[in-house]
Formats: sequence, structure tokens, C-alpha cells
Amino acid sequence: MNSIPFDAAIFDLDGTLLDSLHVWRQVDERFFGARGIAIPEDYVRDIAGMSFGETVAYTINRFNLPEAPEAVVAEWMALAKDAYAHRVQPVPGGREYLRMLKRAGVKLAAATANRRELFMPALENLGITGLFDAVLTTGEIGDRNKADGALFRAAAGRLGVDCGRCAVFEDTLEGVRGARAAGMRAYAVRSVACAHCICEIDALADGVIDDFRGMRRYHEYPDNARRCVIFTARCEGDPGAAYDPRPGDFVLCADGGWRVAGAVGARPDIVMGDFDSSDVPPGVPVERFPVEKDDTDTLLCMKKGLALGFDDFLIVGGFGGRLDHTLANLQSLNYAASLGARAEMCDGRHWATVIRGGSVAVKRRPGKLSVFALDTACCGASIRGAKYEAEDVVLTSAFPLGMGNDFAADVAEISVRSGALLVMTGPE
Repeated sequence: MNSIPFDAAIFDLDGTLLDSLHVWRQVDERFFGARGIAIPEDYVRDIAGMSFGETVAYTINRFNLPEAPEAVVAEWMALAKDAYAHRVQPVPGGREYLRMLKRAGVKLAAATANRRELFMPALENLGITGLFDAVLTTGEIGDRNKADGALFRAAAGRLGVDCGRCAVFEDTLEGVRGARAAGMRAYAVRSVACAHCICEIDALADGVIDDFRGMRRYHEYPDNARRCVIFTARCEGDPGAAYDPRPGDFVLCADGGWRVAGAVGARPDIVMGDFDSSDVPPGVPVERFPVEKDDTDTLLCMKKGLALGFDDFLIVGGFGGRLDHTLANLQSLNYAASLGARAEMCDGRHWATVIRGGSVAVKRRPGKLSVFALDTACCGASIRGAKYEAEDVVLTSAFPLGMGNDFAADVAEISVRSGALLVMTGPE
């Protein structure tokens, strides 16, 4: 088994990176149901690999529909828009695989037959837009399907990588054929779109996976699980106690956080912010933003780290001073958790993290252990290794039941089945 055998990776979206085919099943049911048409068993198979425009034309011609192509497109878009913006999730392991490749220096592109106005909100919602160096659609190559490889060659051109050093991830036979036609490696993700031709795909692809967790069968993962450390402009505790350096730490500083970083000997890789709380530091890369913006400086750093492929974060400081700043930084922890990343915040006295549908082991710290629901209801919450334990309970944001617990063991384990839990320790 080799290390990553390609320099660029090109990903189809629907059925490959995005678990979105169920959306199109619902669209088909509503679209054809409104016309009293039973969906033929071969319809999904026949349109696999077609461009969006080809699918529209095929549908109109096959079912003798009176609508113009523009009207069909508008109806499909209206039926799918909300699901893509709010409910589409990544294929298991997909987001983690993208981040690992990004940290390893692999260039990434998305190449899809879908429409930007549908898939871009999904990519934004999942926090993966910034990972892609290029995003292309079949509409940009003459609205033809993928089988001739033109879309993938165009993606390689955008990335500046030779086709022979690219890999394509697809869920259709036409997509795999296109990758081969372009002289690229091809990996197939099993989905309903390829169930009828999986034997042909097996014979043609370099590998076939059920989801991206299966890529470990085909190449090693580099030991690049580096951490992104974000220094905030305020640390009321001891930053030396908050920050335990690790080899390879990538250091981002939020505005005046570069001073806190300097106090513990951490050299910033990038300093970001509006610089309303400090001067612009000399001799380091700086990204400057206007004071009037939607993101806090801490969240700007978090988004930058995610776009660079990091999924392990430490925020140094973040507590104290203005209460709204503290709350905003805690929300940044929740933002990271919502995108499948791990993030903790520490100022040497207080510590916090947010978990969603998972667990965290909290080493005994001086002071109290508290657990708060950030969602209206957090179901299946358990607290073990504390004086007051709980098992499979519901915690709500309207009642602070988890306030002020004590450690009863060297490690307390906090878990939740659904919802976001804020886990904190701090002095009495």
C-alpha cells in the first residue's frame, strides 16, 4: 500500500461526496406524481452520468411533457432547494477525507452535473467550500455528460496538475469512464446510481468503496493530524498553562492575539482580524478585514483553519472581559462541532468544548465540571466519573441541571446522542 498516489483529487458531488440522492428520489416522486406518471424502474439508471441539461431534455422527450426545459429546471430547483440548503449531509468519512488530503497538500476540485445554486449552499452548510481549489459543472463544458473526460480535464487544468497525477471519485459508470478517458485514476463510491453496473465499475476502477472510510484500503494516510491553535486577544488566565505546544502546531492569531502568542514563544503563521484591539504585527503574514463584518476575529481564524484542512483546534484565551465576547467564542466551539471538527478553549483557568452526537473524556481539573445544553433538547446525555452522574437523560437549554458538578474520578466521560452539549471546567 502506497502513500497518497495522486497530487490532485476531483470529486463528483451527488451520491459521491454528498448523500443527496434521496433528495432527487423525492423530487421525482413529487414531479411525476403531480403529472400522474409512474416512475419507470430504469429512469434513474438511464440518467446516471448525464449533464443537468441532458437529463431535462431526456425527461421531456421520454414522457412527452408539454413544459419548456426552463420550466422543468425551475420546478426541480424549487423542489430541491430547501433540502440542499439544510438537510443534505456528507457521505460518511467524506469531510474527514477531504481535510486529510488538504493537510497533505493535495489539490481538490468538485466536478458535478448539478447546478451551483443548489449545491453551493450545501457545501457552505457543511463547511467544505473553502477546501476546494476549483469547482466546475458540466454546464461550463457545453452541458454534456462526463463520459468523454472533458470535465475532468478542465478540472485538472484549473488545478494546474497533469491528468496522470489526478484521481477522480465518482458514483456512476459514465464518470469512471470519463476519468479513464482523461488518463486519471478512478475510485468509485457505491450508490444507487451504479447498482446496475457495479461489475463493470469493479473491472474499470482502481478501487471501489462503500464510503470514504474505505480509502485506507488503497493508500496510507499521512501522519499529518496537526492541530490549529488560535490565540485570542484576551487571556485573563495563564496562557502558558493553557497552551501545551505540539510539534507541527499551525498558529493563527485573532487580532491582538499575536501578543499572547508571543508571550508563550509561539510564532504566528497568520494573524487575522480588523485590528481594532492592536497594531498590525511586523514580520508575519497578515489578513486584514473591515471592522464591520459578520464573523468575529476568532471565527475568522476558525474558518481559515477549516479551509486549510484542520479538524483539531485549541483556542487560547477566549474567556473573560466582555460577556458577549466570551459567548461568541463559545459559539465558535459549537460552530466547529457542527462541522465535525474538534475544538477546545482554555485560558489556563477555564476550559470548554462542545460535543455533538459523541463523547469527550475530561481529565480531572481544579474546580467544577459543568454541562449545558446548547440546543433546545439534548437527548441521550450521560455523565460518568462525576459526583452526580446521569445516564441517558434529556438536558434542555431552559434548565441548568448540569451546573457545578464535581469530579469523582481522574477522568469524567460526557456523551450525548443528539444535540450540542457545552462541557466546561472552571474554578470554584
